[in-house]
Amino acid sequence: MVNRRVFLSSLPAASSVLAAGADQAPLKIRHVDIVHHTHTDVGYTELPSVVRELQKRYLDTAIDACVADAGFRWTVESLVELDDWWKTAPPARRNQFLALVRSGRMDVMGMPFNQTPFLNAMQWTQMMRWIPESLWKACGIRAAMQNDVNGFPRAGAYALLNHGVKHLLMGLNADSGGPPFRRPDAFWWKLPDGRRLFVWHGEHYGSVMRYLQAGRKGDFMQTDETLVRAAHDGFVKRMREIESEGYGFERLILTFTHPSNYDNGGPVPSLAPFIASWNRLRLQPSLRLATATSAVLEMEKLVASRIPEKEGEWTDWWANGDASGPREVAASRIAKRDMAAAMSPLFGPMPARANREVEEILKDLCLFDEHTWGAAASISAPYSYNTLAQYVEKSDLAYKPMGRADMLLRRRVRAKVDPLPAGVYVLNATPAPMTGWASIPVSAAGDQARVLVDPKNGERVLLTRENNRFRFWVNNLSGQSMRMFEADTSVAPMTAPAGRPEVQLDSRGWPVAASWSGMKQPLFDGAMGDFVCTGVVPPADRRTLARLHDKFDEGVRKAALRESAAEGAGATSQEAPFTVVYSQEFLHPRITHARRTLELWKQEPRARLTVKFDRISSLAPEVLFLSFALPAGVPLPAVSSGGVPFTPYRDQLPGACRDYIAIDGWAHYATANGHWLWVTKDAPLVAIGAPHVVELHQAIPAHTNRMLAMIFDNCWHTNFVADSHGTMEFGFELVWKESIAEPAALAETLAANPITIVTPTERETPAVENNQFRP
Repeated sequence: MVNRRVFLSSLPAASSVLAAGADQAPLKIRHVDIVHHTHTDVGYTELPSVVRELQKRYLDTAIDACVADAGFRWTVESLVELDDWWKTAPPARRNQFLALVRSGRMDVMGMPFNQTPFLNAMQWTQMMRWIPESLWKACGIRAAMQNDVNGFPRAGAYALLNHGVKHLLMGLNADSGGPPFRRPDAFWWKLPDGRRLFVWHGEHYGSVMRYLQAGRKGDFMQTDETLVRAAHDGFVKRMREIESEGYGFERLILTFTHPSNYDNGGPVPSLAPFIASWNRLRLQPSLRLATATSAVLEMEKLVASRIPEKEGEWTDWWANGDASGPREVAASRIAKRDMAAAMSPLFGPMPARANREVEEILKDLCLFDEHTWGAAASISAPYSYNTLAQYVEKSDLAYKPMGRADMLLRRRVRAKVDPLPAGVYVLNATPAPMTGWASIPVSAAGDQARVLVDPKNGERVLLTRENNRFRFWVNNLSGQSMRMFEADTSVAPMTAPAGRPEVQLDSRGWPVAASWSGMKQPLFDGAMGDFVCTGVVPPADRRTLARLHDKFDEGVRKAALRESAAEGAGATSQEAPFTVVYSQEFLHPRITHARRTLELWKQEPRARLTVKFDRISSLAPEVLFLSFALPAGVPLPAVSSGGVPFTPYRDQLPGACRDYIAIDGWAHYATANGHWLWVTKDAPLVAIGAPHVVELHQAIPAHTNRMLAMIFDNCWHTNFVADSHGTMEFGFELVWKESIAEPAALAETLAANPITIVTPTERETPAVENNQFRP
């Protein structure tokens, strides 16, 4: 998306652009390829559903423009528009489109849309299957685009390479972020497995229109010689600026969207005759209206041996916008966990008839993680009908798959246990062994039930009634496995397990350290879910923060921000047979009804934290964190994005965002004194060492043992949610082991709970089972 004020102010002023000297040396840049496309925001300018309909119409317009003018070229930026169009296009129209693609006059990029860094590995697999494989091959897709967004995960780079796409064109928007290094330029992006992606690190996707503005009237490019030459003067001025900034190649790629609608604007057929007129006048540099694939292949041919090789994760400055909708993010992550469980090998292959449902759920989740979060006026008019309507459609992409994934998982469980004898079944659909509380309805087990008995070995598990459910302890249930129990009404003495952590409390009775036998350092040492707020101090506002990205000033930053912490009340504790639970209310001016609950496992070094509060409604910009302190001296953790691990700071592209990073949900600290694994269930954005709000820092922080979960951020000046308020809840896990070989697998298990189902003696008919309870 483009904020026109910020975008236009970041480009050369019209007067300076048009004031090119006539006696300057010839340009080094001898040729410029102009790639024409629409920038797809799924929302922002219109409702997402309206945008998708518009994009179908744009594709028809582009086809007709190509037919009408042999010089016209069009690149399909996003596969979602092609997929929507293809499903309704008649065969003759499809053939016409494919003929234009084969002739090189139309082009198709390999990404469904412009993406945030929150997709997991399963979603990236779906991203590369957005259109039928036969259509992918027919389009000969060899390149991909990512525009607007300030980064691109290596998981996406792997996905592209695995699907034969070796070229990526980036056209990021520097608003509230920026490129990691000078642009335009090209580089080889080397991945950990040694493969490389050719990256064209281009200018903003709509910038060329600014340079050619003297050659247009309204939305139409002109062919009049006077206007074309005027456009040439301004264009050459910008070419000289690009060269003075360090660009040294003879060719250049620029992208062209709609002159007045940079986002979600349609084709401009008058561009082709304008370029033809330019070239007839033999103006330099020469211009070519080119497809993206043609342009990037020609660029690679010219510069392949002259460009640097870079390594590291390309972390995204815009990722913090997702924290403006924490409940929706949490719902999407619940859906992702349920999808992972539903796909577990415990249940066998997914039935073919469920494949469409799986695809629809994953596509919705991918669209939720698409970069457009709301209306252009979402901050300036947060309660307008358009803003509310756009976010309703966006939110639906989290809540609908959450409900559908839950139902799919329940059906997978039923299909697994229905053929088995009546009993209580406990399932672990995750990769690692699981220990923790499970529950079943009292009505299913029987009001008189007191224990569960394993009929195979006679093991007895105590049932504890809490309202209308029985709780019981599941101990070390193997990954991808299940156990069967029978409810029993007999009462037998049961020995409580030995062992208990040594807990250090603060003056209010809240744990600040906990150690178990065999540990040289505590599981945590200091903060354990401490609430921290960084607020903006008037007269500073969102525009102040945005300007800091453009021109950083530490004095302005310090005056604009104020950090404050919550104050805890007296904590309480409660013993259970297998855990001890601490609970504490806490106070802060920005929230109410705030409570944190910490459950410590007695027999292993593990903690579960739940934090719940109501955010008080306010449009004022602020960032909320929960802080965690591991033992001092632990190194930087390993994390992952899209299933691809990396070490923050050490394994990031230079200049990429370090103030916060998006992660799959875990951080692994490996030391000589053991391994710590920190897991965030609901809040996938983290800062290391300190809040770092608009610090634009690059150096490794002093306190690498401090992890902060960013649980809320409404500081964006457009597009994101202005005022999410009301009840919010966040869950975390922390565990210590002597060694952790597969942190992602263990994190998946820690974030889950045992699945339980009670099968009755009397069963449903096959008609009911097959139609209602099967995937």
